[in-house]
Amino acid sequence: MLTLLALASVLNFALVDANLCPDGFDLVANGQCRGLYKTLSLYWDERAVNTAIHTCEEIDADPIMIHNEEQQQYWTSLSQKGLELVIAIVCAEGETKWRWTDGTKLDYKPPKGMYHSVCNGSQKFTTKIYCTTQVEQPKPSPDGCDAFQDDKDDGICYEVAKVPTDFQEAQRICRSFGGFVASIHNDKENSFIRRVAVSKGATNGVYIGASVAPNGQSVKWLDGSIWNYGNFYSGFPLPGAGECVAMDTQGTSGQWVNVDCNATQAVACERRQNYTDLSCPTGTFTEGDIIYSPGFPFSSNIPCDYLLSVAAGKRISVEVIYLEANSCCDKLVLTENYIGGQVLATLTGEVSNKVYTTSSSNFMRVSWQPQGGWNVMGMMVTFRAV
Repeated sequence: MLTLLALASVLNFALVDANLCPDGFDLVANGQCRGLYKTLSLYWDERAVNTAIHTCEEIDADPIMIHNEEQQQYWTSLSQKGLELVIAIVCAEGETKWRWTDGTKLDYKPPKGMYHSVCNGSQKFTTKIYCTTQVEQPKPSPDGCDAFQDDKDDGICYEVAKVPTDFQEAQRICRSFGGFVASIHNDKENSFIRRVAVSKGATNGVYIGASVAPNGQSVKWLDGSIWNYGNFYSGFPLPGAGECVAMDTQGTSGQWVNVDCNATQAVACERRQNYTDLSCPTGTFTEGDIIYSPGFPFSSNIPCDYLLSVAAGKRISVEVIYLEANSCCDKLVLTENYIGGQVLATLTGEVSNKVYTTSSSNFMRVSWQPQGGWNVMGMMVTFRAV
């Protein structure tokens, strides 16, 4: 739970509470939400089109517009259920060509070469108004740091998760963002991290990514960078005081002390600029790890299988923190055991805060299976033993 709280703290927004489609709408294809908004009694002439346009505008949505075969088939499947749908083709005064109401061209021709026209201005018909919205995808920030902060110096971005945690959990938090607990190599970096910490309310100190030998005689950075800078208080590191290092954020100098690694502190994380992991991870996962689909949240078109395990005799419980997938094409499949097990869930669309648990096994396969992954974020999960 600490990792998830820190996740929201670092991102400054809670993906777990996100609801990108209007209530009752489905995320269907290419990041487009579609759904029934209202049922009205309308005259079936140009007034029906105008009403559909203005009705959808009530929720900042568009009426039905068709630009490709997938959209044609989707809306045709509804009309085959006995529904007459209003599509937003218009020809404004002074124009010579039909167009969609948003100004886009009629760039798709239906199989019969034309759309069915019903025009009856003398009688009202019960009409279901369907609308569409387009999800807004995150865009990389100009400085390449995204939710992290840039010191404008060395291509490294920093952020502070202010939720107090022990050092093992602190490392996990930073790794979940593709980074490390921060190493510091000059006064400017040290001052920048202290200012970020104070701005986040982490005024009782933050973990930094150094390790002290038990005798206090040697120190190293855990990210493998060279030890070329130190800012310990006089007399520190103290032998026996602890093998982890924390920065004092109350004082203006941001000096350091060594502490017990079980002490709870906020944590300073570092990550290189323009970081996007487009590869499937290697190695094993441990309980509480935050697991992303490759490219999350900026792209989601790379499939990946994640083989998760907990201690023998336990069951494994996976929480889908966030899933954004096109229901036409992309899915997340959870399977008991690694091979040949029962499918626990096949998920698509928008899902958050859902938990799925094996019936008896301590193994689970989490399989991200996009077919395009167009304009959606992908998935983010974590797991634990139960």
